[in-house]
Amino acid sequence: MNIKKSALIMTILLTSFTMADAVSYKKYNIILKKAVRMYHALPASNIKWEVIGRSNWKNRIYYKEFGSGEKLTLVIGGLHGDEPAATISAIKLAQYIRKNPSSITNRVVIIPCINPDGLIKGRRTNGRRVDINRNFPTENWSTEYRKKFNNPGKLPATEPETVIIANAIEKYKPDLIIQMHQPFNAIYPEKNTSAELAKVMSEISGLPVSDDIGYHTPGSLGSYGLGMDYKVQGITYEMCSIDYEPDYNKVTQSLIEAINYRD
Repeated sequence: MNIKKSALIMTILLTSFTMADAVSYKKYNIILKKAVRMYHALPASNIKWEVIGRSNWKNRIYYKEFGSGEKLTLVIGGLHGDEPAATISAIKLAQYIRKNPSSITNRVVIIPCINPDGLIKGRRTNGRRVDINRNFPTENWSTEYRKKFNNPGKLPATEPETVIIANAIEKYKPDLIIQMHQPFNAIYPEKNTSAELAKVMSEISGLPVSDDIGYHTPGSLGSYGLGMDYKVQGITYEMCSIDYEPDYNKVTQSLIEAINYRD
């Protein structure tokens, strides 16, 4: 193959990749704007969200408690601002429960967006560019990180968003913590979490169950839950790529199953 022909093929390939990336970015922006609109609409919602605290940039962090019973599940959306479906799915769960209160037989506390600063900016980190999911005071917390978006902060629990979650766990002492994420398309139960529950959630959502996310996560919410002085089960719920939206009905029904589940 001559040099000119080789260069032409390379140009075509690069152009194709660039166009594909542009389409992907466009889809992501549409979903992100939708999530931001839904976050800003929370104060006017008939759900009557309450404020649990404020972010670095003083944006409101909302929560809502539903149901009754001994078991309590804490559902947290929007730890990473560039994962818009994580916020949308938590809001849709609350909307479903409000319309169908008899759908749950236990208690649930929903924090739809713990990182509104990141959501508004469309980035993983919070207002101080700290990854909330690396900032928890765990035994494995570390100052070391390779990528800027995994910055754990100068010390653990330096971020108001981290402290809000820690305080919520201390107050409610949840039996199960579910954190909503993208884009790895799997359900990741912590090692002390019911395999049967993970299996049922997998069957409803269509997502496989995995016990290895593929990289080290020091200072994560999952690690923090495992370090509590009482048993807290945990699930990291990873949905589809950030430029797609999941089947929210399936996501909601799998979360309802988790809320109602008893060992």
